[in-house]
Amino acid sequence: MITTFGTIKSNSKISATALTMLAVQMFAPAHAELQGDEEAIALANEMITAMGGHEIWASAHWMYAEERSYSGRQKLGLDYKGWRDFRTPQGKHHVESPEVSYKQSWTTKGGWRVLDGEYQEFDAERLAAEVNFWPREIYTMYHRFAAGDETLRLTHIEGRKFTVEDAQSAAPLGSFTVSLEGGPVIWSSGDTDDDVTYVYGPLKSFGPIKMPAWGGQTSGGWRFNYVDAKLFHEAPPADLFTSSRPEE
Repeated sequence: MITTFGTIKSNSKISATALTMLAVQMFAPAHAELQGDEEAIALANEMITAMGGHEIWASAHWMYAEERSYSGRQKLGLDYKGWRDFRTPQGKHHVESPEVSYKQSWTTKGGWRVLDGEYQEFDAERLAAEVNFWPREIYTMYHRFAAGDETLRLTHIEGRKFTVEDAQSAAPLGSFTVSLEGGPVIWSSGDTDDDVTYVYGPLKSFGPIKMPAWGGQTSGGWRFNYVDAKLFHEAPPADLFTSSRPEE
């Protein structure tokens, strides 16, 4: 998980409008290729191969994940469930524990959250932050790498680290360090004070795909162990992501 109880980190250098436009056009044709240097592209391809292969990640439409998570703001562990779309900016997640109950869902049209029974609609700033973050969120990136998204430019830095940027605007989209096993060992969403950096454990099988067994934010704000992870190749149900609170 990248955010805690709806508090999302956003790169202020990238406008929500620009990223919304990017999201509509971002996915490359079937035979497109990532842009950048050979070393960086090879590392991205090695990572996707280790995590289940290009075909399964490129053809996926959306993802479901469960975690046993730990927040720096709660004493007890948390049960996290998250749904994220790879093709359209939209997502939702639920967090439950004896201490807290949190739900949120959003699309480009709007969003909402419920914290301990209190309902609140997203304001424009909060929605923009979600839409801004979506194209560079790590799970979206897995899909984009697998699909050979030609709107991405990868640059090798040193060792097994590479950076990602938008090929047209040069907007920074984060960085990855790949383990010798092939999985991500360090991921950062960018290099500003608002960005997040995570470290990850060895790969663990979840059916046909592999994910890091665990991850933790370097700030200590969020730690987790994956419990389940699934990719879905059909379009999500029409009511899975809702911009207004559903009737309960």
